Amino acid sequence: MVPTYTSKNDRRYRYYVCRTAHEKGWKACAKSIAAGPMEESVVAELRFALGIEGARRELQVSDADWLAFDEGDPGDLVRSIVQRVTYDGVNGAVSLELRHK
Repeated sequence: MVPTYTSKNDRRYRYYVCRTAHEKGWKACAKSIAAGPMEESVVAELRFALGIEGARRELQVSDADWLAFDEGDPGDLVRSIVQRVTYDGVNGAVSLELRHK
């Protein structure tokens, strides 16, 4: 998925499209998805993964990074440990591939 946006009346609408649609057109891929729900799903999946005992240590997530993430600022942590986000348009499922440091 690649992030993009459109604007209308001075308002920006963020969304994601699959890379194939971005490169080859809409007929080659599933619909787009609004950025908000997609990003909320990524944060929920990451919160679950990092809640598993030993996961934060294995992924070298510092206490400060975890605290910032837990208090509602997920951006830096997501960018540092999420390698790939996959969206299954048929089932509406989001899955993450995490980086191993």
